[in-house]
Amino acid sequence: MSCLIVTGSIGFVTIEGWSFADSLYMTIITMSTVGFGETNELTPHGRVFTSSLILASIVLMACWTAGITSFLVNGQLSGQFHRLRTKKKINQMNNHVVVCGGGATARTLIHQLKVQGNEIAAIVKEPGEVAMTQRFFPDIPLIEADPKSEMALIDANILEAAHLVAATESDFDNLLIVISGKGLGTELKVISVAENPELANRMLKVGADEVVCPLVIGGERIASIINETAGKEEFVVATV
Repeated sequence: MSCLIVTGSIGFVTIEGWSFADSLYMTIITMSTVGFGETNELTPHGRVFTSSLILASIVLMACWTAGITSFLVNGQLSGQFHRLRTKKKINQMNNHVVVCGGGATARTLIHQLKVQGNEIAAIVKEPGEVAMTQRFFPDIPLIEADPKSEMALIDANILEAAHLVAATESDFDNLLIVISGKGLGTELKVISVAENPELANRMLKVGADEVVCPLVIGGERIASIINETAGKEEFVVATV
Protein backbone atom coordinates (compact mmCIF):
# COMPACT_ATOMS: atom_id res chain seq x y z
CA MET A 1 0.00 0.00 0.00
CA SER A 2 2.75 2.46 0.92
CA CYS A 3 4.73 1.56 -2.20
CA LEU A 4 1.68 2.22 -4.36
CA ILE A 5 1.14 5.63 -2.74
CA VAL A 6 4.77 6.59 -3.32
CA THR A 7 4.67 5.29 -6.90
CA GLY A 8 1.46 7.19 -7.64
CA SER A 9 2.79 10.42 -6.19
CA ILE A 10 6.04 10.19 -8.17
CA GLY A 11 4.05 9.31 -11.29
CA PHE A 12 1.90 12.45 -11.11
CA VAL A 13 4.95 14.59 -10.40
CA THR A 14 6.76 13.11 -13.41
CA ILE A 15 3.87 12.94 -15.89
CA GLU A 16 1.87 16.03 -14.94
CA GLY A 17 4.59 18.16 -13.38
CA TRP A 18 2.49 18.81 -10.30
CA SER A 19 3.81 19.58 -6.84
CA PHE A 20 4.39 16.64 -4.55
CA ALA A 21 1.52 17.76 -2.28
CA ASP A 22 -0.97 17.81 -5.17
CA SER A 23 0.36 14.51 -6.47
CA LEU A 24 0.05 12.84 -3.06
CA TYR A 25 -3.49 14.15 -2.64
CA MET A 26 -4.49 12.96 -6.10
CA THR A 27 -2.98 9.53 -5.43
CA ILE A 28 -4.87 9.11 -2.16
CA ILE A 29 -8.27 10.17 -3.52
CA THR A 30 -7.73 7.95 -6.57
CA MET A 31 -6.82 4.89 -4.51
CA SER A 32 -9.63 5.45 -2.01
CA THR A 33 -12.17 5.96 -4.83
CA VAL A 34 -13.95 8.65 -2.80
CA GLY A 35 -15.11 10.37 -5.96
CA PHE A 36 -13.53 13.81 -5.47
CA GLY A 37 -12.69 15.79 -8.60
CA GLU A 38 -9.23 16.08 -10.11
CA THR A 39 -6.91 18.56 -8.40
CA ASN A 40 -5.70 19.73 -11.84
CA GLU A 41 -6.73 18.86 -15.35
CA LEU A 42 -5.13 15.63 -16.47
CA THR A 43 -3.31 15.10 -19.75
CA PRO A 44 -4.08 11.94 -21.81
CA HIS A 45 -0.98 10.26 -20.36
CA GLY A 46 -2.10 11.31 -16.89
CA ARG A 47 -5.53 9.75 -17.42
CA VAL A 48 -3.93 6.48 -18.50
CA PHE A 49 -1.70 6.55 -15.43
CA THR A 50 -4.69 7.34 -13.18
CA SER A 51 -6.68 4.46 -14.66
CA SER A 52 -3.76 2.12 -14.02
CA LEU A 53 -3.51 3.39 -10.45
CA ILE A 54 -7.24 2.71 -9.89
CA LEU A 55 -6.93 -0.85 -11.21
CA ALA A 56 -3.84 -1.49 -9.09
CA SER A 57 -5.67 -0.18 -6.03
CA ILE A 58 -8.66 -2.46 -6.67
CA VAL A 59 -6.41 -5.50 -7.06
CA LEU A 60 -4.44 -4.58 -3.92
CA MET A 61 -7.59 -4.11 -1.84
CA ALA A 62 -9.01 -7.40 -3.12
CA CYS A 63 -5.83 -9.26 -2.17
CA TRP A 64 -5.71 -7.59 1.24
CA THR A 65 -9.37 -8.44 1.93
CA ALA A 66 -8.86 -12.03 0.75
CA GLY A 67 -5.83 -12.40 3.00
CA ILE A 68 -7.66 -11.12 6.08
CA THR A 69 -10.70 -13.31 5.33
CA SER A 70 -8.51 -16.37 4.81
CA PHE A 71 -6.69 -15.73 8.09
CA LEU A 72 -9.95 -15.44 10.04
CA VAL A 73 -11.60 -18.43 8.38
CA ASN A 74 -8.53 -20.65 8.81
CA GLY A 75 -8.31 -19.68 12.47
CA GLN A 76 -11.96 -20.56 13.03
CA LEU A 77 -11.65 -23.84 11.15
CA SER A 78 -8.50 -24.75 13.06
CA GLY A 79 -10.27 -24.11 16.36
CA GLN A 80 -13.29 -26.11 15.21
CA PHE A 81 -11.14 -29.08 14.14
CA HIS A 82 -9.32 -28.99 17.49
CA ARG A 83 -12.63 -29.06 19.38
CA LEU A 84 -13.88 -31.95 17.25
CA ARG A 85 -10.67 -33.94 17.87
CA THR A 86 -10.95 -33.27 21.60
CA LYS A 87 -14.60 -34.34 21.66
CA LYS A 88 -13.84 -37.53 19.72
CA LYS A 89 -10.97 -38.45 22.06
CA ILE A 90 -13.10 -37.88 25.17
CA ASN A 91 -16.02 -39.87 23.77
CA GLN A 92 -13.70 -42.86 23.38
CA MET A 93 -12.73 -42.76 27.06
CA ASN A 94 -14.08 -45.15 29.67
CA ASN A 95 -13.46 -45.28 33.44
CA HIS A 96 -11.46 -42.08 33.12
CA VAL A 97 -10.96 -39.24 35.60
CA VAL A 98 -12.57 -35.86 35.03
CA VAL A 99 -10.55 -33.10 36.69
CA CYS A 100 -12.26 -29.74 37.16
CA GLY A 101 -9.88 -26.82 37.54
CA GLY A 102 -6.54 -25.67 36.22
CA GLY A 103 -4.76 -24.26 39.25
CA ALA A 104 -1.69 -25.63 41.02
CA THR A 105 -3.66 -28.36 42.82
CA ALA A 106 -5.37 -29.54 39.64
CA ARG A 107 -2.12 -29.54 37.66
CA THR A 108 -0.32 -31.53 40.36
CA LEU A 109 -3.19 -34.01 40.38
CA ILE A 110 -3.13 -34.37 36.59
CA HIS A 111 0.61 -34.98 36.67
CA GLN A 112 0.30 -37.71 39.28
CA LEU A 113 -2.61 -39.35 37.46
CA LYS A 114 -0.62 -39.35 34.21
CA VAL A 115 2.35 -40.99 35.95
CA GLN A 116 0.00 -43.71 37.21
CA GLY A 117 -1.37 -44.27 33.70
CA ASN A 118 -4.89 -42.90 34.18
CA GLU A 119 -6.96 -41.46 31.35
CA ILE A 120 -7.85 -37.85 32.11
CA ALA A 121 -10.21 -35.22 30.78
CA ALA A 122 -9.93 -31.68 32.16
CA ILE A 123 -12.52 -28.93 32.42
CA VAL A 124 -11.01 -25.48 32.89
CA LYS A 125 -12.71 -22.10 32.75
CA GLU A 126 -10.16 -19.35 33.43
CA PRO A 127 -8.11 -18.38 30.30
CA GLY A 128 -4.86 -18.19 32.27
CA GLU A 129 -5.39 -21.64 33.75
CA VAL A 130 -6.37 -22.99 30.32
CA ALA A 131 -3.08 -21.74 28.86
CA MET A 132 -1.03 -23.20 31.73
CA THR A 133 -2.78 -26.58 31.55
CA GLN A 134 -2.32 -26.79 27.78
CA ARG A 135 1.33 -25.82 28.18
CA PHE A 136 2.14 -28.53 30.73
CA PHE A 137 -0.22 -31.21 29.40
CA PRO A 138 -0.69 -30.70 25.63
CA ASP A 139 -1.88 -34.28 25.19
CA ILE A 140 -4.67 -34.06 27.77
CA PRO A 141 -8.11 -33.36 26.20
CA LEU A 142 -9.29 -30.09 27.70
CA ILE A 143 -12.74 -28.54 27.63
CA GLU A 144 -12.84 -24.76 28.01
CA ALA A 145 -16.06 -24.33 29.97
CA ASP A 146 -17.51 -23.70 33.40
CA PRO A 147 -17.05 -26.98 35.31
CA LYS A 148 -20.13 -26.19 37.43
CA SER A 149 -22.27 -26.73 34.34
CA GLU A 150 -23.81 -30.16 33.79
CA MET A 151 -23.33 -29.68 30.04
CA ALA A 152 -19.58 -29.29 30.58
CA LEU A 153 -19.56 -32.50 32.60
CA ILE A 154 -21.49 -34.30 29.87
CA ASP A 155 -19.02 -33.00 27.27
CA ALA A 156 -16.31 -34.63 29.42
CA ASN A 157 -18.17 -37.94 29.01
CA ILE A 158 -18.94 -37.95 32.70
CA LEU A 159 -21.46 -40.80 32.33
CA GLU A 160 -18.60 -43.15 31.42
CA ALA A 161 -16.11 -41.74 33.94
CA ALA A 162 -15.00 -43.48 37.13
CA HIS A 163 -14.04 -40.38 39.12
CA LEU A 164 -14.89 -36.69 39.20
CA VAL A 165 -12.47 -34.39 41.03
CA ALA A 166 -13.52 -30.85 41.96
CA ALA A 167 -10.16 -29.11 42.23
CA THR A 168 -10.84 -25.48 41.35
CA GLU A 169 -9.45 -22.61 43.42
CA SER A 170 -12.92 -21.86 44.82
CA ASP A 171 -14.55 -23.98 47.53
CA PHE A 172 -18.00 -22.71 46.48
CA ASP A 173 -17.37 -23.79 42.88
CA ASN A 174 -16.17 -27.17 44.12
CA LEU A 175 -19.35 -27.54 46.17
CA LEU A 176 -21.50 -26.85 43.11
CA ILE A 177 -19.44 -29.28 41.03
CA VAL A 178 -20.08 -31.97 43.63
CA ILE A 179 -23.81 -31.25 43.48
CA SER A 180 -23.80 -31.31 39.66
CA GLY A 181 -21.80 -34.53 39.56
CA LYS A 182 -23.98 -36.34 42.08
CA GLY A 183 -27.12 -35.00 40.41
CA LEU A 184 -26.39 -37.06 37.31
CA GLY A 185 -27.50 -40.19 39.15
CA THR A 186 -24.54 -42.39 38.30
CA GLU A 187 -22.15 -44.49 40.38
CA LEU A 188 -19.52 -41.86 39.79
CA LYS A 189 -17.10 -41.38 42.69
CA VAL A 190 -16.81 -37.66 43.46
CA ILE A 191 -13.78 -36.25 45.25
CA SER A 192 -13.41 -32.60 46.15
CA VAL A 193 -10.77 -30.22 47.43
CA ALA A 194 -11.75 -27.78 50.19
CA GLU A 195 -9.83 -25.17 52.14
CA ASN A 196 -12.75 -24.34 54.43
CA PRO A 197 -13.67 -27.15 56.89
CA GLU A 198 -17.29 -25.94 57.05
CA LEU A 199 -17.68 -26.18 53.28
CA ALA A 200 -15.92 -29.54 53.38
CA ASN A 201 -18.69 -30.82 55.70
CA ARG A 202 -21.33 -29.46 53.32
CA MET A 203 -19.68 -31.27 50.42
CA LEU A 204 -19.92 -34.52 52.35
CA LYS A 205 -23.58 -33.84 53.15
CA VAL A 206 -24.50 -33.31 49.49
CA GLY A 207 -22.87 -36.57 48.49
CA ALA A 208 -19.11 -36.14 48.03
CA ASP A 209 -17.37 -39.48 48.51
CA GLU A 210 -14.17 -37.90 49.74
CA VAL A 211 -13.12 -34.35 50.63
CA VAL A 212 -9.45 -33.45 50.84
CA CYS A 213 -8.29 -30.42 52.85
CA PRO A 214 -4.77 -29.48 51.69
CA LEU A 215 -4.11 -27.34 54.76
CA VAL A 216 -4.97 -30.18 57.12
CA ILE A 217 -2.91 -32.67 55.12
CA GLY A 218 -0.02 -30.21 55.01
CA GLY A 219 -0.06 -29.83 58.79
CA GLU A 220 -0.24 -33.58 59.31
CA ARG A 221 2.65 -34.13 56.91
CA ILE A 222 4.86 -31.56 58.69
CA ALA A 223 4.10 -33.22 62.06
CA SER A 224 4.95 -36.59 60.51
CA ILE A 225 8.28 -35.29 59.24
CA ILE A 226 9.13 -33.85 62.65
CA ASN A 227 8.26 -37.12 64.38
CA GLU A 228 10.24 -39.16 61.85
CA THR A 229 13.24 -36.88 62.31
CA ALA A 230 12.96 -37.06 66.08
CA GLY A 231 12.78 -40.83 65.90
CA LYS A 232 15.94 -41.01 63.80
CA GLU A 233 17.81 -38.74 66.19
CA GLU A 234 16.79 -40.90 69.17
CA PHE A 235 17.90 -43.99 67.30
CA VAL A 236 21.29 -42.48 66.55
CA VAL A 237 21.77 -41.45 70.16
CA ALA A 238 20.76 -44.87 71.41
CA THR A 239 23.27 -46.67 69.16
CA VAL A 240 26.20 -44.39 70.09
